Amino acid sequence: MLPGVSPPRPRFVVCEDGTEYIERFRRFLGETFEFAPARGFAEALEALPGAVGLLLDLDFRRTPPDALVDEAGAPVTWLERLGEGARRHLTESQGILVLRALRARAVVAPALLFADLDDAARGRFLEESLGPLTILSSRAGMREIADLLREMAAP
Repeated sequence: MLPGVSPPRPRFVVCEDGTEYIERFRRFLGETFEFAPARGFAEALEALPGAVGLLLDLDFRRTPPDALVDEAGAPVTWLERLGEGARRHLTESQGILVLRALRARAVVAPALLFADLDDAARGRFLEESLGPLTILSSRAGMREIADLLREMAAP
């Protein structure tokens, strides 16, 4: 490295239906890492080249029905026929569905899923089947998140 030239910050894609996570990450971790927003599967897929990892929210309640995807990454066009229960299931697990669709397209970037799961066995299953994946509570502190991001960005 030349004097005065610093290496590029590791870039992470933040997939969420709002801006809470990315604003928080940029505010507290932005000097160390770069964060690119993605509002769903298509934007995450587009933003991932060059990123060292993916950070996903689990719940996408604010996402319009036509922007939700199924496990294959296909738009959910049949949702209105199934009613509110199906929509709630898709929105409350959209982060998992986005990650499954990305893994199906051979995206192997490490992922961090912010989810408060009641079932530890479900969490282990997701980490094993969608790995490399770490599930972290949505209430995790910045120090813990920063440590995980450093691990994800390590060569």
